[in-house]
Order: sequence, then structure tokens, then C-alpha cells
Amino acid sequence: MSGSSIGQDELYSKITEQVGRAVTADTQSRPEEALSGYNDALKSIQQLILVGGDCQRRPVLIEKFCEYANRAGQLLCQLATNPEYIDDLERAHATLYKAREARLQGDTDTSLSLFISGIGSYQKVLRLTKGAKADAGSTRWSRELRRFANLSLKEAEDIKYAATEIQLPDLPDAASSGRLVTTQQEAPFAVSEISYSLSQLTVDQQPLGGRALKNKGGNSASSLSTMAASVGSGASSEPSGNLGIPNARSSPVERLAPDETDVVRHTSHINGLTFLPWLTNDIDENFAFVEHYTDKDGLPSLSSKQQRKLWRWRRASQLYNAPQVFGQIGCEHIVQETVTDCSFVAALCVSVEYERRFRRQVISRHLYPLSSSGVPLFNPSGKYMAKLFVNGLWRRVVIDDQLPTAEGGRLLCTYSTANDIGPSLMEKAFLKVMGGYEFPGSNSSTDLHVLTGWIPEHVFIQDDSFNAERMWQRMCSGARHGDVMVTIATGEMSTSAASALGLVPAHAYAVLDIREACGHRLLKVKNPWSSLRWTGCFSHADHASWTPELMQHLCYDPVAESEDCGLFWIDYDSVCQRFDAIHLNWNPQVFAHATATHLEWPLASGPRQALYDFSANPQYTLTVGSLDTAADADSRPLVWILLSKHLLKTEENTDFIALHVYNGSRRIYEPRSAMRIGEYVNTPHVLMQFSAEPGSSYTLVVAQRNKTKTLYFTLRVFCDAPLQMAAAPTPAFKEIIQNQWGSSSAGGNTASSRYLDNPQYRLKVGNGSSSVRFSGMLTLEAAQKYPVNLRIFRTGFLVTRVLEVNTVANSGKYRTQFCSCSLDDIEAGSYTVVVSTFEPFMFSRFKLSVELDTEFTLTPIPREGAGMRLRELHGSWAPGTPGSADSPRFLVRTDRPTKILVRLQTPMADPLPLANVSVFASGRAASDSLCATSGSYTNSPQGVATQLTSIGAAGRSSDYVVVASTWDSDVTAPFVLYLYSEHSVEITPLHQASQ
Repeated sequence: MSGSSIGQDELYSKITEQVGRAVTADTQSRPEEALSGYNDALKSIQQLILVGGDCQRRPVLIEKFCEYANRAGQLLCQLATNPEYIDDLERAHATLYKAREARLQGDTDTSLSLFISGIGSYQKVLRLTKGAKADAGSTRWSRELRRFANLSLKEAEDIKYAATEIQLPDLPDAASSGRLVTTQQEAPFAVSEISYSLSQLTVDQQPLGGRALKNKGGNSASSLSTMAASVGSGASSEPSGNLGIPNARSSPVERLAPDETDVVRHTSHINGLTFLPWLTNDIDENFAFVEHYTDKDGLPSLSSKQQRKLWRWRRASQLYNAPQVFGQIGCEHIVQETVTDCSFVAALCVSVEYERRFRRQVISRHLYPLSSSGVPLFNPSGKYMAKLFVNGLWRRVVIDDQLPTAEGGRLLCTYSTANDIGPSLMEKAFLKVMGGYEFPGSNSSTDLHVLTGWIPEHVFIQDDSFNAERMWQRMCSGARHGDVMVTIATGEMSTSAASALGLVPAHAYAVLDIREACGHRLLKVKNPWSSLRWTGCFSHADHASWTPELMQHLCYDPVAESEDCGLFWIDYDSVCQRFDAIHLNWNPQVFAHATATHLEWPLASGPRQALYDFSANPQYTLTVGSLDTAADADSRPLVWILLSKHLLKTEENTDFIALHVYNGSRRIYEPRSAMRIGEYVNTPHVLMQFSAEPGSSYTLVVAQRNKTKTLYFTLRVFCDAPLQMAAAPTPAFKEIIQNQWGSSSAGGNTASSRYLDNPQYRLKVGNGSSSVRFSGMLTLEAAQKYPVNLRIFRTGFLVTRVLEVNTVANSGKYRTQFCSCSLDDIEAGSYTVVVSTFEPFMFSRFKLSVELDTEFTLTPIPREGAGMRLRELHGSWAPGTPGSADSPRFLVRTDRPTKILVRLQTPMADPLPLANVSVFASGRAASDSLCATSGSYTNSPQGVATQLTSIGAAGRSSDYVVVASTWDSDVTAPFVLYLYSEHSVEITPLHQASQ
């Protein structure tokens, strides 16, 4: 291979490295580094264009150069800190963008003319920077601006040379002093294969507003640090990218598991229509038709008010001579027709105003067809396609341009006073999904989520938890960086009160600006009606508050404000006093990491009221890593979790849903000890925010009240540290036993004398090896709403006395209808499980579920005396000398061998006496006469009992004496003896006993 080809190969490699560095920095929100990288790459590509002559790669190189140059120009606008430069920078960027479009289309004259104009604007900014005071950041920015302007000038010279067919001059290469000769065979790869293309920065993924993310104080802290509402102590979401990249319009395709695919398929059917997920090739949709296109789904239904006023449906071309589609900057021209929904129009206004202020497309890029520069186009045939974020995914919504009008041609939907049909078309697409123009409305953050994919948050001002200071700081920081869009809403108020304040009851307003000026906290607000404005503090009528300094700071013109177009300024204190809610939508791109899952919660899964039993609730384990940079290694990453309920039919929302967060990575079975308890609300979205411990795990529990139908959800998690989410683990082995508490088995709690009558089960784990250990969960669910409890003992046999020392685990306090008990790292062996209600004789069916990570068996244990004859004997103690000699006694006579068991209880005694029951053989020596005893004197509520004991002999009669005694001599109390025997025995009361 020749030396010149080696030099070209190295130049290709250099370009790949430079573009890779730039794109990586761009995707990781490091705009300064990205700008420098793009400028380096542009210089190298320009060099390759110059030395490559008119080879086959030249057109592709030029296209790539234009792509990277447009992005670099955009970053220059974004990073400018001096407001004096903004207008000229944006004018230069827009002009050169058009110049490059003309170049790619072969229009050399137009391209050169535009280049001259655009470069002139850059030169003007460079002159302004010479005399300005600058810090280190501004100096770096000025240097990159100068580099970019020079590259643009050389770009124009290249166009001029090509147009006049003058041979391009050679430029020396760092690796070769000769002219580079390029052939297809010698090139290491085609130009189109440069691995780091801006196609990676698709419309759906392009990061903007890039700033270093930090969770607490320090340099380059973004608004993310103030976003969490109460942090005290995945699938990619749609960002706010600008469509200034011609070949960067593909959407990411989420990889779905089979069960997620079923969810997406099912929830694509909304209000009787089908809205398929957005695919990459949807941008190639055919929009050209000879005749007017008519939506196959028909016209959307109208509200009753619209129907009364409807004259006819008219095409956009019939309404305006030269219609535009989102061609107007800002939202002043957008008007809510009085019969349409204010929340959607407020959302529309705030998103369009965002585009004007930050030059980032968040909504207009979602209406197709688009030009090569990403601007919506008017389509004479009337077919349009909107891209909306519905039911957890971007979806395609096809419409035609027929719009409802009243007599005289006045539109009966949201419209523009500037012949712009974009707002009307986007509203039509939105309402097609929602079921038609009779849509009852929701709130603006929910609507903005559909339009932009930004994270919705609802803050209710009148709640006790509302923190006005924190909310102001969050809004200010987010608005300053372009990370939030805000709307506010009034509540119900009397007509007279609303009229006096210039407000509309239960109405949504768009917040266009948030400023702190001259010691005042102010918001610029638009009424979607484009009329009727606030009349209180800082309104047009409050002349006293508008000082000359404040008017200058906010560019406030009292003459212009004399006309009522629905725009007004209002102080933050008045918002907190007069409004009910603040609705925010946060840019998901401020988070470095995200993940998502789509899930179904079948109606048959778990109880209808899952207030006590979470065992069947959808649950996910979330593991949060450390922040990406070493400087933030000890910081607590922010975690935002968004639970979104899918829409199938527009109707009154009676589904109250919540999200709970628990520490640890194990499945949750009942609602206790939560780290964060969510509030049950009947809104489509629930947002949970908290600071995580780096390297920690959490369990996320989806919850609802009063299940009436199968529900579908999307769960999205955003974090500024790496994270993983998976379904919460379930043990490998499971067994369920269904039984009931009846008249002989509802024994009550451990303080009841009948506790031992409760159902008992032998749990045998492992093969007897002590080296095996196990973990798992036991749950108990009652059919009736009775308090229930689980207790596990270490015997493996029938429990005859409750001793805490023998208790391995229990479910804690008695809980209504459902309880759970965890077993953590327990030694394998045999255990006894007792299930009980709080009071005796609480009859109910129950379900006992055992889930362990080790194989086990679960078998019922026969109750005490099962299969034996029972005699119930009553007696009492009177004051006297304690001990067996003077205690109540019973003679037991048998004429054959048998087994007996004796239990002594004192259910009526208070306090319980220390008692003992023993069996003696009659006629034997005292030292040899004891046959059975209950052991040490104790005062258990369940009494005391002997072991199962063999008595009697074959062929002759044998006598035994049962003695019930107390430790203290002054006990006066009745008692009960339960004597179980294999065969019939004769029992006779002796001293102080009665039968």
C-alpha cells in the first residue's frame, strides 16, 4: 500500500476517533467537550474533502460535514451565556442550516448567498466578544466560535471552487507530504461506515441542555439537584432534541419480553380504534395522494356544544389561503375555542413557547410530514400523522385535515390567529386517541406527557405537605435550564370571586416564564382563551408594582399590556393563594439512565381489595449503582419512578392506584415497614421520588384499591446512576393448604386456653443435614375479615405449650384477613406452623401458603388427643397446704393396657396460678409411683399437660391417681382436667374433686 493511502487511512481513523469523542460527549450531556470534538472532526473531514478530489466518497463526506456542522452550530447557541449574542447566533445558525440544505440540493447560488449572510452574523458576534469581560468558560466558547466561523468560511470557499470547476488545492497531511489518492479498494471502510454517526443521536435520543449532573452542591450542578420534591436528608424516553439533523429521525425500538409484547398489543386498542407503536420506518409513510385523503376511522365525535354549533367539516386549504403547520413562533396566536379542553390547550401553549425560548422542538417534530430540516409541512392532500406517547410507548396517529367549523367558517376547535393549522391538527390527533372532542379533560401534565413524553408531576398547593420555597427553587432551576414545563390550575370558586380576580374556576393556565427580578418572584402566564386575565398583584391594572427597573428587567411594555390577549404576570405568593395545583413535566434526558417495563395485573390475581395482601401484586426489584463520576462516588443518586396506567376507554377513572417502595430485594407480602408509602389516587400517573444509597436494592410494589377489572401499566425508572430492574423473585418451591377454623379448631390467640386447638402443620425442610439452610415466606389469608396470625415453632410436633424460646418466627401483631411471616437463613429441620384468629370461635376458611427456596413437605399435625376418648373433669382448689397430698385427685382404673394424656387448665383463674398435673400408680412405693408429670410448675394460658403415657396391665385391674396441684397454698380457683385415653377407663373423684 502506498504512503499516500496510508495517510488517508490514518485520516479516516482520526475522523472516526474525533466524531466518536464528540458524539459520546454529546450523549453524556457534556456539550463543551462535544462542541470541541465536532470542530476537530469538521476540520479533518474538510481536509479529506479537499484532498479527495471528486472521488465517489465526496458527496457522502459533504453530507456528514453538514450534519456535524449543524449540530456544532446548535451547541454554540445552547452554550452562549450572554443574551446579547443569542439573536445573532440563532440567526447565523438558521441561515447556515438553510445554506447547507441548498448545498446538498445542488443550489449553489442560494447556498453561497446564505453562507455570506450567516458568516456575517458570526463575525458580528466575534466583534462583540472582543471587548466583553469573560471568564474561562466564555473564553473557551469564544475560541470554539472562532474555529467554527473559520470552518464555515472554508466551507463556503469549497462551494465556490466546486461551482467554478477550479481544481481544489492540496493540503499537507500529517502522515504524508504528497497528494492523497483514494481508491475504493484501498480504503479501510466506506465513508458511510464511519462508526460514530449522528444517526446515533436520533430525534428520540438526542441530548440537549447538556450539563454535568450532580446531586448536591458543587460546580456544574444542574437543575436535577433541585428536582426531587421531598428528597430530604429503559427504555429511552422522548427528549427535547432539535430537528436540525437531516438524517437523525429514527426512533429507538424497545426490546420487549413476550409478556410485555402482549401488554403492548392489547393496549394498542383504545376507544374502539387501534394505535400501533411507532416504528423506525414510520417516517417513510406515504403522504402524497392525487385526491384529498380521508381518515378511514371517520370523523371524531363532537361534544354536544360543538354539535349544536357545527356548520360543516372543512379542509385546511378551504380555511386558509396559505396555511402553515407550526410555522409561527410562540403561543400568542393559539386560542382555545370555548367548547374545547383547557388542559390540552395549556399543554400545547407551554410546549410551543418552550420551542420558541429554547429553540428545541418538543412537539412540532411530532407532526408529519416533515421537511428535511425537521419542520412540519403543509400537505395539500390533507394526510397527517402525529407521534404521541400513549400507554407507555410512542404511537402513530393518522388523521386528515378536516376540522369542525361554525357558520361563517369559524373553527370549533383550538385554532391559530396566524393561519397555522398545527395546533388544530395536533389537537385532533390527541382527541382521536381520547375518544373525540367530547373528551372531558384531564390535567395539563398528563396531556403534556402524551405530547412530549416528559415526566408528569402533580403538586397540590393546598396539601399540608406543600413546600412553597422548595417548589419555587425547583421551578426556577428547571425553567432556567430548560428542564421543565409548567402549567397551573385553579380550583372551584364562586363566579363573583373569579370575576373579581380575573380568573376562571377549574381552569388550566400555561406558564410561559418564571423569573426572580428586583426582589419579586413572578410568573408569566397565558389563559388558553387568549382573553380574561389576572387583575391582582403585578397585573396590567397594578401600576404601583411595576417600577421602571422591573419593567426594564422583564421587558414589560404597559402600552402593549393594555390589550387583553390572555397574557399576564402574577406573583408566586398569589399563585399559592389563588390556584389549586402546579403541574410540571420534567425532561427525562436530565437523567443519565432509565429503564422501563410494561405489565398486566389480571383481575383474578390476588384479592379484590389488596389492602392487606400484597403477595399477588406486581413487584419489581430495583438495584441502583453509584454515580458515574469519581467526584460523585459518595453522593446519593436521585431515583424517579413513574407508574402509568394504560388507557383503554375514556371514562370516569375509578381505579385508585399507588406505588410503594421497600428496602431490600425480596418480595413483599403485606403493607408494612415501607420506605416510601404511596398515596392512592385516581390519576393516570403516580410519581415517586427518593435518594438512593449507592449499590442498594429496593422492591417496587404496584398497588390498587377495590379491583374491578384487569389493569395494564408501564413502570419507568429514571436515575442519574446505573440501575437494573427485574421482576421481584419468588421462591422455587411453593405449597398451598386450604382449611378452616371451626367450632373445635378456632382457638384464638396465645393468651387463650384454646390456642392449641388451632390448626397445626409440620414443616419439614431438607434431609436432616444441619449444613442446609433455607429462606422463604409463609402467608395466611382468611376468607372473613378477622385478625389472623402465623407462628412457627422449632418442634416439628404438636405444640402443647407456647414458649417464646421455642418460637422461630411469627407474623407479629394480628392483622386483618392477611398476614405474612418471613424465614431468613434458617437451619433445615422440622418445624411446627400454627395458624390462629385473634378470638376463639371466629369461624372462617383460610389459605396457608408456604414458599421456600429449598424443597420441603407440609403436613397437618393431628390435634391433641386425636382418636382418643375424652373425659372432661372439673374441680377447684381451696386454701390449704400446697403439694400433691392435699390437692384435688382423681382415681383412674383400667382393666387392660392403654395410653393416657392429661391436660390441666385454669381458664377462670386471675391471675393464672403456677400449676402441675401428675399421674401416680396406686399401691406402689412413693419413689416408684410417679408415672407421668407436666414438669415444672408454670402458669401458661394453655395449662400444663403430661406426655402420652402407657398405663395398665393385661389380665388385671390397675389403679392410678391424677393429682392437680398448685405451687402456692392460698390459691382459690376452679380448674378443668382433660383426660384422653385409648380405651375406656373408670374415673372417680377423690379428695376435694368433683366430676
